[in-house]
Amino acid sequence: MIVMNRKKYKQLRAIVALFVSALVGLAVVRDSYLLASVGVLTGMVFMALVRSKAKIRTDERELTIQEKAARMTYAIFAPTIGIAAFLMLLPSKGGISVFSKGEWLYIESLGMVFSYLTLFLIAIYAISYHFFNRKYGGGDNEK
Repeated sequence: MIVMNRKKYKQLRAIVALFVSALVGLAVVRDSYLLASVGVLTGMVFMALVRSKAKIRTDERELTIQEKAARMTYAIFAPTIGIAAFLMLLPSKGGISVFSKGEWLYIESLGMVFSYLTLFLIAIYAISYHFFNRKYGGGDNEK
């Protein structure tokens, strides 16, 4: 087991990406698409092996920042996309003259897509909350 911090892992990824991109560039110039494919696959396999063999250490500060960033992203994005969906669907039902002529018909379709995305986002949040709540000791399994 190789222990490395996140900075070393990112540096290794950058080196592998540079090597693979140079190899792909050389292969394209020489019209050898097989070499390009093999280079990309080799880079992917190498990074997968490094990732599986290495234990990347993260400190508590980084985990806290990631949790707060994810929470803030959800708290901003979910209401914003929900309100946008509502506002896009509202004029099409009200018969406002610009929308009733069918000139901006795609606004209603976009509103429907946003509303389904909002519901999907809320469902994913609820399922993941339930899963992590049970995993870390919450829920009905306490005695």
